[in-house]
Amino acid sequence: MGITVEDFVVFCERTIEGHMRAIDRLNDAQVNRAPDLPAANTPFQIVTHAFAACEWWCAHIVCGRPGERDRDQEFVATGTRSDLRVAAAVLRDLLADLRPGLEAATTLAHEAVTREDPLDGEWTPGAAMIHAYEELAQHLGHLEVTVDIVLAG
Repeated sequence: MGITVEDFVVFCERTIEGHMRAIDRLNDAQVNRAPDLPAANTPFQIVTHAFAACEWWCAHIVCGRPGERDRDQEFVATGTRSDLRVAAAVLRDLLADLRPGLEAATTLAHEAVTREDPLDGEWTPGAAMIHAYEELAQHLGHLEVTVDIVLAG
């Protein structure tokens, strides 16, 4: 029994929707407010980072598309809830567009893919996809706690 690309995309889409449910609890000012904790990120920054990481791992690492990610910029990003809804739609559309490439990578390639910073090592396409989902899921939990703290403040 294996995990299909369809399974992967469905769980990514569910997690993207979870990010949007958390963001919908906030107004535009709150989405850009960091909790009063050392080095805390805003909800906007958390979502921006999670979506960029998923895109990077799926499109660039697994499917070999050109990638120009500025990871540092993700942690200073600002915007509106509407901007994040657009980003969610773009990521959903990208995952749909990537399906054939993800299928080919996981079906045809069993060797490790070359990795770049920030993580070292070699990754199979399947491991890179699981990491893409891991980024979405772990940051959804991070986002939910951050939203609770912002609302409590």
